[in-house]
Amino acid sequence: MDERQWIHAIQKGDKRFLEDIAEKYYDDIFRFCAFQTGSGEAAWDLAQETFLRFIRYVEGYHDRNLKGYLLTIAMNVCRDYLRKRGLEDRRPLEQADWEAVAEGGGPEPPAQSDPERRAVEADVRHRLMEALAKLPQMQREAILLRYLYDMKYREIGRLTDASVSTVKSRVRQGTDRLQGLLRREDFLD
Repeated sequence: MDERQWIHAIQKGDKRFLEDIAEKYYDDIFRFCAFQTGSGEAAWDLAQETFLRFIRYVEGYHDRNLKGYLLTIAMNVCRDYLRKRGLEDRRPLEQADWEAVAEGGGPEPPAQSDPERRAVEADVRHRLMEALAKLPQMQREAILLRYLYDMKYREIGRLTDASVSTVKSRVRQGTDRLQGLLRREDFLD
């Protein structure tokens, strides 16, 4: 069965396909929430909330892009979380959180035997996450959706309810700002 058939069956009351959907998309949703909040623990809770909201509103689902629909829910769940706690609570992922993200299907560092190289890679990830955490939420979302999920500008626009030109601007401004932050830390040449 494909996703459309799963959704159709779920809408008719056959809830057994909810597990298939969660299994297929959980890692993506968890990773998105981890990048948004900077916390592996919060990401776990927010990913769960994303799927609970999907279950609650599945009857009204008419979209053709299930992953995009779930990311939209996750984006709103993360925005609510950050708004309730204040943006100052957003922090870059710590090494322990990176490991949790990796266990949840996040960007796992390549397995290598060279401890020095692994330490350098961990430092690179940490600095990148610190810089991402300093971006405004809209720019961070646009960059993550564009580069982490390889979404087209038009898709991001639909998810964020923004025009294509606005999405392009957010990605460009966020990328420029990210480069500036990394240059200030002597991360980029």
